[in-house]
Formats: sequence, structure tokens, C-alpha cells
Amino acid sequence: MHTPTTIPTVDLSPFFIVGDESGRKKAKESIAEACAEYGCFQIVNHGVPLDLMKQAMELSKTFFNYSDEVKRECSSKPGAPLPAGYNKQPEQSPDKNEYVLMFPPDSPFNVLPTNPPYFRETLEEKLGFHGDNALSSGN
Repeated sequence: MHTPTTIPTVDLSPFFIVGDESGRKKAKESIAEACAEYGCFQIVNHGVPLDLMKQAMELSKTFFNYSDEVKRECSSKPGAPLPAGYNKQPEQSPDKNEYVLMFPPDSPFNVLPTNPPYFRETLEEKLGFHGDNALSSGN
């Protein structure tokens, strides 16, 4: 594994250009390489408006400042087929991250927060920009 000096950057603009199959292939290859070599990457030219990203970040900060009890209200039920909604790493894990896992807005597996107000709608709108799932299509 390489010791990165910068986070790899992936340009998604080919997915917004009709017929740019070579650009799409290159972007997919860049993602695979970044994940294999570095474990992360930064996306540019993704098409999500800056104001929507800012709103999503502010609402996320508000949500993650709630008590664990409130956040767990939007967790998957035991035995759910997918771990959608709020999750937190186990106490014994060195990774203390917590997160909200979301599938496409129309997925029946989503368990999304109702608070703060407009958080759910903002997440669905943000994800909805790429509801065609371009990266996993056969293109």
C-alpha cells in the first residue's frame, strides 16, 4: 500500500457527458485504484450544488449532536436484511465513527431521521442527484 501525500481525486464529469465511455471507464478505474491503494478518494465535478452540500453538512452536525437515544430511533430493527439508518461502531472497536447508511430514496430499507426538520428531505435530494446509479451501471 502506498503512503499517500495527497488524497486521490476522481473526476465524475464524464458521467454527465453523453457518449464519454472512455472517460467513464477511466473514472471507474481511478476509483478502484484509489480504494485498493489508498482506501479513500475525493470526488470532483459530481454535480451536487454547493448549497445543498452545505445544508446537508449543517443538518448532519445537528443530528450527530443529539443523544444516542434520539439517534437510535432511526436505526434498523434487529434482523433487518440491511443495516440502514443510524449505526455506531461497537464499544470495543478502535473506530468510534457513527453514521447514517442510506440507500436510494425509494428503497424500502431506508430508516432515515425525522429530526432535525428537513434532514431526511435534504439527504434524499442530495442522493437523488445521482439516482440513476451511473457508477454501477454497465456503462
